Amino acid sequence: MIRLTCVLFLVISNQVYSQNLQVVDSVGSKQATYSTQNKDNTGIKKSADNFYKTDSIFSFRSPKGYFPSLLHNFGEQATAPLHFKKKEWIITAASVGITAAFIHFDGDIDEWARVQKQKHNWVNISSPFISEFGSNYGMYSVGAFGLLSAALKDEKGVQTSLLATQAMITSGVWVHLIKILTGRERPSADYVFSKYDAGKWYGPFAQFDQDLALRKPGSSFDAFPSGHTITAFSIATVFATMYKDKPAIPIISYSAATLVGISRLTEHAHWASDVFVGALLGYACGKQVVAHFNKTHQKALASGSSKSLKKAELTFIQYGNQVGLSLKW
Repeated sequence: MIRLTCVLFLVISNQVYSQNLQVVDSVGSKQATYSTQNKDNTGIKKSADNFYKTDSIFSFRSPKGYFPSLLHNFGEQATAPLHFKKKEWIITAASVGITAAFIHFDGDIDEWARVQKQKHNWVNISSPFISEFGSNYGMYSVGAFGLLSAALKDEKGVQTSLLATQAMITSGVWVHLIKILTGRERPSADYVFSKYDAGKWYGPFAQFDQDLALRKPGSSFDAFPSGHTITAFSIATVFATMYKDKPAIPIISYSAATLVGISRLTEHAHWASDVFVGALLGYACGKQVVAHFNKTHQKALASGSSKSLKKAELTFIQYGNQVGLSLKW
């Protein structure tokens, strides 16, 4: 009897314990499911917020977003002279002096440059092609580099191409504004119309003068500075700065941009002073764009560099009666 009672008690206890386990498991699974759902919902919410608020390039609120960064670049470039120090003013004064010297010799330089296509067949063939790298070919190259980098999951390459587009956009706005304010005649128009030495300067908003516009083409008012050259140097400066750890990249970038500038002379489209100022402005815009990027990404770069500075570590370890080596890197 006692044995039977004990057996029944054990059976009942086992059943109750099993039921309790099922209840616990059921509650636990429900809690786990609820927790998972909560995490999923939170993740979805964060993902939605990230698109607008975080450091994504698509963000319209974060300073790291493409368009907020682009607007900041415009503002910083426009107000740059207000923050010049002694060094920057010396460089500016030197640049003005060199530009004045180029303007003085523009006519002589143009006489040399405009006959090179007739003298050398390779110049005649290559000059128009090279010149386009300051326009369509340059933009296509940046776009292709960005797409290839995205396909290869090269984050630095994608970011470099995006910065190059920002440099092109900002420099493009400034070059068109200066063209409107200076109204300088191109060499091709000068030889047909005014025949001034080194082209005539019609001054601000001359291209909108109806009387002048009826008698002269647009090439009479948009020489200074060179748009192709400023585009080429803005792209070159971004790539040269972002990949300064690879010595070949700056050499290739600036050499290609210089060839674009020279091609504008051989194409009889610009004076030497137009090309020089275009190169300076393109360089300045490219440098500012990369500097702003480095500033906004300083924390991320610092954390990345600190990880890379960790040294390899070799230590002895003991587990029970066993002894071994541990290598960390």
